[in-house]
Amino acid sequence: MKSIFEFAAKHIEPSLKKTLVLKLLERNIDKTYISKCLDISPSLVTRYVKGERGLHDLSVISEVNEALEELAIKIAERKPCGLDVYKEIARLTIYVLYKKYACGIHYLATRDVNPATCNICQTLFRDIFLK
Repeated sequence: MKSIFEFAAKHIEPSLKKTLVLKLLERNIDKTYISKCLDISPSLVTRYVKGERGLHDLSVISEVNEALEELAIKIAERKPCGLDVYKEIARLTIYVLYKKYACGIHYLATRDVNPATCNICQTLFRDIFLK
């Protein structure tokens, strides 16, 4: 079985970042500022826009969409940037794993996990969200 961290870095985090980039562009935030604030290259911003990265639409999950919307508003107001944005994306990535929202994607990507019986993420991340 592949590491859930590898899976999250390849599938979940880029998908969250793509949605955030699109939300920022909707607010007419400059691509250069987005690149700087998310600590990604300008070409990666372009790849998100073109749909070449971040292939999974996690914005269909209302609480994930709301969290990204709130983050986009804060970034548009020039509040968090850099490390603060990274921490929010990391926290949201872990949340998506913990809530089992990524299980179907994980199954399709690797075929080495049974979403119905797997509880690795819930076990690993329980203490973070049950405080």
